[in-house]
Formats: sequence, C-alpha cells, structure tokens
Amino acid sequence: MGELITTGCSFDCGGNCLLKVYVEEGRITRIAPDDLPDSLATPQLRPCARGLAHLQRVYAPDRLRYPSRRVGERGEGHFESISWDEALDTVASELARIKETYGPQAIFNLCGSGNLDSRLHHTLAVPMRFFELFGGYTGGSTIISFQSVVYACRRTFGMVVPDSDRENMLKSRLIIMWGCNPAVTIKGTNTNWYLAQAKEKGVRFIFVDPIFTESAAALADEWIPIKPGTDTAALIAMAYVIITEDICDRAFLDKYTFGFDRFQDYCLGVEDGVAKTPAWAEPITGVPAETIARLAREYATTKPTNLRAGWAPGRTAFGEQFHRAAIALAAITGNVGIEGGSPGLWLPDSFAGGEFYGVGTIPFGPNPLRKWLPYFTWADAILKGTAGGYPSDIKMAYIVGTNILNQNGDINKGVQALKKLEFVVVHEQFMTPTARFADILLPVTTHFEREDIQAPHECGYYFIYSPKVI
Repeated sequence: MGELITTGCSFDCGGNCLLKVYVEEGRITRIAPDDLPDSLATPQLRPCARGLAHLQRVYAPDRLRYPSRRVGERGEGHFESISWDEALDTVASELARIKETYGPQAIFNLCGSGNLDSRLHHTLAVPMRFFELFGGYTGGSTIISFQSVVYACRRTFGMVVPDSDRENMLKSRLIIMWGCNPAVTIKGTNTNWYLAQAKEKGVRFIFVDPIFTESAAALADEWIPIKPGTDTAALIAMAYVIITEDICDRAFLDKYTFGFDRFQDYCLGVEDGVAKTPAWAEPITGVPAETIARLAREYATTKPTNLRAGWAPGRTAFGEQFHRAAIALAAITGNVGIEGGSPGLWLPDSFAGGEFYGVGTIPFGPNPLRKWLPYFTWADAILKGTAGGYPSDIKMAYIVGTNILNQNGDINKGVQALKKLEFVVVHEQFMTPTARFADILLPVTTHFEREDIQAPHECGYYFIYSPKVI
C-alpha cells in the first residue's frame, strides 16, 4: 500500500475534504476518502469524484513541466522550453522596464482563486503582496464569482450577511433551489449529504433552472424551466401575487423592514404603469403565469421555506437585481432569520466576516496606487485605458490562478486585449486558453507538492494540515 499521508482537497468548491494519499517511491499510487470515526469528524469529510481523481491531474501527460517562452504570434500556443534562470530574468527585466517606462500602474495584477484558494499561505495574497512591495499595480476590485450577491446584500441588508447553515435545511418544509446545481458545483463539503437528508425527511424540493440538472434529477419534486437571464422577472411576479393576495408576513415587514411601500408600488405598477403580474412575466420567462402564481402561493404559505438563490443567475447583465429580488421575496414572506428559512441567498459566513475565521493569511496591505476597476471590465480596461475612463493605460498582465478568458463573457474582446499588451506572464498547470497568450509561461505546483494549511469557506469551522506529499 505504501506510505499513507492524510491531506486535504484543493478544489475551490467552497469545501475542504480529507484525502488519504498513498505514496510509493515518491509517487502517488492511490487516493482514498475519509474514514475517520465520527468522534473526530462528524459528518465525515468525504470527497467527491473530482477530489478522488487528483492523481490523474498530478500525472496528466499534458501538464506543464518547464518554463516556456512564446514563439510565433501571441495566442497561437507555440512555445519553446527555457531554463528557470532565463525565464525569471526575462520576467524581472520586463517588470522593471514596464515600471520605469510607464509607471507601476501599467501592470495589471490578474490573480484568481483557481489554485490559490482555501489555504493560508499559497493564496492570491502572494501576488498582491509582491506587487504592493513593487510599488503598486492596477487590480480588480470585485469578486467575479459572486459580486452581484455581495452588492445586493450591501444594498438590501446594509452589510454582507451569511446564509443559514446547511443543517437548517433539515428544518425546512420547502426548499426552492433557484439556479443551483450542488451535485456539480458541490457548494462545500457534504452539502449534498444535507440535501439528501432533507429529501429523506420528506422536505419538498422545487428547482427553477433552465437545465434539468443532476441535482434536480436526484431531488426535485418539481422542475420549473425558465429562460436564462429572466429570473428577476419571475421573482417580481411572485411578489405581485403575494402582495395582491395579502399573504405577506405583515408583522415581519412592520418590525424589521423599511421601504416596502416603494417595492410594493413597483410590483403593482404604480411607479411605471406596468403591473408585474404573472401574465406580464410569462412571455419574458417562458414560465406559465399559473405556475408563477402557484409557486408564489406555495412559497408564502409553506413556512418555513428555504430559498437558495444560486450565483449563476447573478452572473448576467444586471444580475444583482436577481439577488435583490430574492432577498425581498424572503423578507415579505418572513422567512429571514427563522429556523428552516433563508435570507434568500447562498453566501457562506466566511465571506461575511474575516479571513479563515480569524486566522490571517500572508499580509498584503493596500495597493499604494489605489488603481482599481471592476474585474469583469478587464478587457475594456486594457483596450480603452484612461481615454475610456479607466484608471490606467495597461501594458502588461501578470496572470496567476485564473483562466481569465474562460471566466468572462465576450472571449473575442478578451483575445483582442491580450494581443494588445506588450508583455504577458501566466502561471499555470495546463495549457489553458489564457496560457496560450503568455509571453513567458511558468509551470506551478499542485497542492500535493507543497506544504500548507487548508480550511473551507462555505462549510464548517475546521482546518486540515496539508503536508508536501510528493
């Protein structure tokens, strides 16, 4: 069997599962799940199939193994291997040249959480710390994964608030999964275990999603398909029904909210002359008016209901309105702050306050230049610069822990932006679409090849020591 080493999984699903790694003569031979007794980990921190498949990732034949330099046109994906000394000297020289010629604001620090999340030391704080000490940089000021829900929280609650704990779903009578597919996205260790328990207890599940997902196939009592990007209209139409049929929680509204009158006027059409009825929403959403009305009545009268609004619908134009509408719906039904209820979002408590539950990572301090822009505008910022209202004229991109072309809309615009730059550095494990545009491409380790401490950010309060395995 070889030497057994216990470590954690590194994927950025919000969780952190235990992995039992078997090593023989410096090579991983097998990865097994957690089998600790319940007294040590309740429930067991069991990985999914993706976590158990790390061995295929570590030894993938197309994994990047040597520093490379671009040959041919940027984006063609043709590279030649070079030494580490030559690669690092080239990167250092170009950093110095760009800084001296244009100023440090011409360097765009594009760092993400792809291979840098859920850890204390190997995190996106490292490139931020480096460029802070280098004199500053231009960087992204938002979180591309869930910025819309953060915005909605701040505008509606006045602060970023966490969703209820997943155990709370076991006390729900109805769970509405809106734009959520945790069978694939996981949403933290053991989320699917809690969902399965709720199903076994007889909790009714309704899925609202354009796709009949794996999660819906396993859990749904009802699936309501909807046109992508129209979720807000359906939620507002539900609010119209709840308001006009007077099945709101008036006591909750009077005690805990303000501004309901304005929201009511909008739903009823007082503000713009358009009543947001289910019939109004039907041609927009593709959901029959009677289905919207029935869902509204069931949500308002089946208490407590746990509305779990996923991040996917918010990753669209005006996506923050989806989250604002979901929060408003939870409020007018009085499902906020009660057992089995939900504030109408899916945002874990670690995002609401602090780093790793009070344990700090590498300090990176403020960007001395204070040059920030919304992350999703990165391509426009490169193409338009200060003439287009952006804070800098960007000449160089330093890309770590993100496949930026894959994670944003308008890939063609992203390609144009990367081609415009004078120099591009990418740290990667594989030849991603973004890596193809590097001038210098640096291979990086997996978490099995370095030492760290890991923690989840969407489930529980615990740490896993992650030793260097190979």
